[in-house]
Amino acid sequence: MIGRNATSPIFRRFAVSFSLLLLFVSACERETTSPASRDLQVTAVRAARAPAGPALSSANPPYGDRGTTLDVQVIGSGFTAGAAATWLLNGVANGHVHTNSTQFVNSTELVANITIDDEATLAFWDVQVALIGGKNGVGSDAFEVTTAQVLSSEPFISIEGTNNLGDVVGYTSNDAFVFDDASGFVDLGPHQGRALDPDAQAAFGADGTGNAIAWSRQPDGTWTHEFLPAAPNSAGRFATSAARMADGTLLVAGVDGIVVGRNTNNRPVVWHRVGASWTNPTVYAYPAGVTRAFARTVNALGEIGGEVNGSATGAIWDSPTTSVLVDGFPNAINSAGTLAVGQKSVGKSAVPAYWWRDPVTHAWHTTGVLLPTIAGAGCTSGIARGLNDAGIIVGQSCNGTKDQATVWRIDFSGSSPVVVGSPTALSGLGASGASPISSAAGISRTAPYVIGGMAQSGGQGVIVRWTLTQ
Repeated sequence: MIGRNATSPIFRRFAVSFSLLLLFVSACERETTSPASRDLQVTAVRAARAPAGPALSSANPPYGDRGTTLDVQVIGSGFTAGAAATWLLNGVANGHVHTNSTQFVNSTELVANITIDDEATLAFWDVQVALIGGKNGVGSDAFEVTTAQVLSSEPFISIEGTNNLGDVVGYTSNDAFVFDDASGFVDLGPHQGRALDPDAQAAFGADGTGNAIAWSRQPDGTWTHEFLPAAPNSAGRFATSAARMADGTLLVAGVDGIVVGRNTNNRPVVWHRVGASWTNPTVYAYPAGVTRAFARTVNALGEIGGEVNGSATGAIWDSPTTSVLVDGFPNAINSAGTLAVGQKSVGKSAVPAYWWRDPVTHAWHTTGVLLPTIAGAGCTSGIARGLNDAGIIVGQSCNGTKDQATVWRIDFSGSSPVVVGSPTALSGLGASGASPISSAAGISRTAPYVIGGMAQSGGQGVIVRWTLTQ
């Protein structure tokens, strides 16, 4: 039987022999594992057990101005006591953003006190965290050195223009607003702010119920409003732009609707104010083939530009009865009436463009000339929104995956306008990956040139101003 045979001498000898064989095979296997292989195995085990290097996710605030010292919260993981944060530009710590100290808070947070000198490059900088022992991590483009002056922030904001005083006008998701240095952010109520008097504290827009509005700042700092007159058979109106004639007459351009059958068609209009009185709006005639249009801009000569037929094309009016169609729509015309800027469609993209008046024939060149974008060929989106008589154009243009506030310069001293140099990207507030991260809406007429616009920061729209340094 099996039970008795398992205790027999023969079985015991077999079991001992088999055990010796197993020991021999095991020894052979240990001999075939070289010292180098064993070292690699130990290294791999130690690496698996070692803590990971630091990783960075964000900096707060994600931007800073030249000539300032500030605390920046560095957020990430894997931080340890003694960690040091360093600001890098193109992989180099050049000293223009200097870290004065780094405070360890916990494994996910450091606080770095930095000084940004007056020569720091206006650009996105990397933030590097180095641990004692040599491990480091880098947050690419985590911080922007900027010249944008923050005025106010809102969850949603649309910036519509600025004036020669540096005031900014626009609207939030609920109300119109104006920002001036005397009063700061002023809520004008449940309306839309669209334009500013170039030389005084007055704003224009609409109330959302079919009334065009003019707001005026009073000596005590309050703002009062009045409704602009209606054109005959008006079905609603709003103001979009303002300019001053050489004699001081204030011009306000916009839209007045008229009912045609079952439709309400927009017609371009201009209001005049001499002293304290407003005239009834002057209706500008449609170009041939146009059944609806509205004015986006007016200049000191009473010339207007705007959109027609609800399409991507527009027109320029030299007078209430004289106009020409162009292949995009103008957003601004210079006071001499020689240059208009705006946007035109190229494929599915809106592209910044300009139109110009021939100095010999005095006729408008109706095919828009494309303005270069920050990123250059292959990245063409954008819009030109404002200009002045110095030939400085502002708006936004494509810069890789995002649109960014942009400045162009035009030389109109020859027979045709020429773009001078490359477009200038205006610094933002550290946001990246969104479109747009910033946009310029208007520029002052006199130096130092002040630009009003917006930038994204922390998921909110922020009212900003830039001052051109050159």
